Order: sequence, then structure tokens, then C-alpha cells
Amino acid sequence: MGRVVQERSERTRGRLVEAGAALFDRCGYAGATLGEIARAAGVTKGALYFHFASKEELARAVFAQAEGSLRAACGALCSASSPLQALIDAGYWLVDALGSDAVIRAAFRLGRDGDGGDGGDGGESPGELRSAPPSGGFPGLRGFHGVWAGEVRDLLSGARRAGELRDRSGGLGPETLVVTAACGLEVVFADGCPGEERARRVGALWDWLLPCLVPPGSSDGYRTRPMAPQPA
Repeated sequence: MGRVVQERSERTRGRLVEAGAALFDRCGYAGATLGEIARAAGVTKGALYFHFASKEELARAVFAQAEGSLRAACGALCSASSPLQALIDAGYWLVDALGSDAVIRAAFRLGRDGDGGDGGDGGESPGELRSAPPSGGFPGLRGFHGVWAGEVRDLLSGARRAGELRDRSGGLGPETLVVTAACGLEVVFADGCPGEERARRVGALWDWLLPCLVPPGSSDGYRTRPMAPQPA
């Protein structure tokens, strides 16, 4: 019986995180109320407070779920290919997530809403939402942009260690170029874009970036289009 109750509790918490993400994405942190989130999740406000003591706590849970999804995706991509190919594929993963996953979109918006905020249960900002990646993030970037930038930088560092980059000295040029371009993907695609157009634009970006990054003549060793769907 205890296991059934625990599973029901976990499902309720998951619905609250998803409902919170949808409202944070649509209305921003200040515009989303706990009452609306509870109704969207199909639970009472008391049930919401059982899982989350405040709106800020719920926002942090949304952020943490998005961060976990991003890190898991980048880890799986890196395990399946070279670091540079994983970096290319991570860009496709991100733009697909921006089109289909309210949790990812909400994490970016919460990071923006939290810049300079005071936080608090009913305040206008969730406070600074930030979880430093192993590399320490990227200077000047906060919130989910900082988490994403840290993953990009880690993959780029792995590509340098693997000898995939033209510049193997660790200079700031390639890092700044790639992180800036990668973080710009959220700005370009956050407001919606057809899937085919997303893929075309990301492919065009990598067709241009790749020759700047790799030794002459080695661009053909990388796939700059999205991975083919796996058979069911």
C-alpha cells in the first residue's frame, strides 16, 4: 500500500511540475499563480502545498527537471559519437525541445525572469535560478542559458582534447563563437518555428561554423543534419 501511495504522490508532483512549466512558459513567473497551476494539474491547492511550499520552490523544480533532461541528452549524445558530433546534435536536440517541451522553455524564461530578482513566495521574480555545471558555466551567462552554455563548453573542450579542433591551444575564439551561436538558438526559436525550418537553419549554421573549427578538409567527417529517426 505504501508503494502505491508513493507512486501516486510522484505522479501528482510530476503533474504539478508540468503544469507549472506550462504556465511559467506562457505567463512568466509573476503571471502564474499557484491556484491556476493547481487547477491545471487537477489537484487542490492543499495538495500543491504538500509538494511545494512556495511558487519559488516549484519554479526550482521545473528548472531542475529541465537541467536533468539537458544533461542526460548531452551525455547520451557524447556516448554515441565524438564530442564535436555530439555538440552538433545537441543543437538539434535543443531546438526540438524548444518546440515540444514546455519544461525546457520555462527554464529559459525563469532564468530570464530571475535575473536580479529577490525571490520569495509571491514576489515578481523567482530569484536567481542557477546550477553551475562542472566546468563552472560561462562568464556572464545566468539561469538556464548558463547551464546550456556550460554543456556546450564541455563538449567543445572534449572535442579539443580529442584533436577534433583546428585550434588546440584552448583559445577563447572558438569557445566564444560556438557558445554565442548555441545560446542564440533559444532566442531564434523560442517563439515557435516549423520543424523543417528549424532543421534547415541549424544545419546552415553548422555548415558555416564547422570549417572555422576543424582542420582543413575534415568537415566532411561530420554530419551537420539531424540524425535519422530510429525505427520503432
